[in-house]
Amino acid sequence: MNKKKVLLVVFSINLLFLGIYLFTHPISAAQDSRPPEEALTGEHPMQDPQAQWEGLRQREETLALRQQELEKLEKQIDEKIKKLRKLEENIKAEVAAYRQISDERIRHLVKIYSSMKPGAAAGLMNNLDTDVAVEVFLNMKGEVAGGILSYMDTTKAATITQRLMNYRNTRQSISGQP
Repeated sequence: MNKKKVLLVVFSINLLFLGIYLFTHPISAAQDSRPPEEALTGEHPMQDPQAQWEGLRQREETLALRQQELEKLEKQIDEKIKKLRKLEENIKAEVAAYRQISDERIRHLVKIYSSMKPGAAAGLMNNLDTDVAVEVFLNMKGEVAGGILSYMDTTKAATITQRLMNYRNTRQSISGQP
């Protein structure tokens, strides 16, 4: 189907060139302003049908070469698109695997910190990276998280609380819920 379209386009372009050429250079003897002997000898290449035919043949060859080049480029682009799609699929799979592993680790930390006494958990949470602590608190029950936060360093607890609030607001604005 693709080759048919290309051939139709090439044929249309050839007809267009022929029409333009014939429109700008009429073949009619009534419009010919040259003396009759010049027309008979074929010295003027514009009116020589053989020269016109040769010019059209050369244009057709040029268009055929361009068509071949375009087909090569199209194949190359298609191959690159296929490679990019495979790469995108691989990246998505790796990101999904990373998220799964990360979620499993966070769930594990939640279990560990939830089973600890709030004071002991708070001491460890003070030393955790803030982003990790926020993820852990997001997955904890409210009572457990509140108990741990009450024992934490006030500056760190305020930072974590602020991030938890920002997370909640961001999630609500994305989902469109109040």
